Amino acid sequence: MPYTMTIRRAASLASVVCAFLSQPSWLQAQGAVAGYPDLSPVEARETIAKRAGDPRFVLLDVRTPKEFNEERIAGAVMVDYLSPAFRDAMAKLDREKTYLVYCRTGSRSKGALKEMRELGFRHVLHLATGITKWKEAGYPTAR
Repeated sequence: MPYTMTIRRAASLASVVCAFLSQPSWLQAQGAVAGYPDLSPVEARETIAKRAGDPRFVLLDVRTPKEFNEERIAGAVMVDYLSPAFRDAMAKLDREKTYLVYCRTGSRSKGALKEMRELGFRHVLHLATGITKWKEAGYPTAR
């Protein structure tokens, strides 16, 4: 009996692993922070265009002030993820708005999403590959 249970558990685990591995890599990576969808540069650009002028939508750059001043996606506001005051600044934001968050490559923004989850933000989108892939896709930046 215990041997049969072990085999069944192993078979169940193997089927879950196989199902995960059979998914495309982009699907595996989606929603790196639970409930917050990862967007490609194309999807982010479409979202920004659709939400243009919407006061309930915020394009949030979590890079440093130096990076932000050098270039950014037009219309973005900045909250520096590396700043000791980051969490306090985020806590002051309206949790009912929709935020599209980005950084240079997606690492800092992923950390920002985790903070946003802890703070109770519900409507958050993530440019998972950051401004780097945004520019590689040929999309404009502003100063």
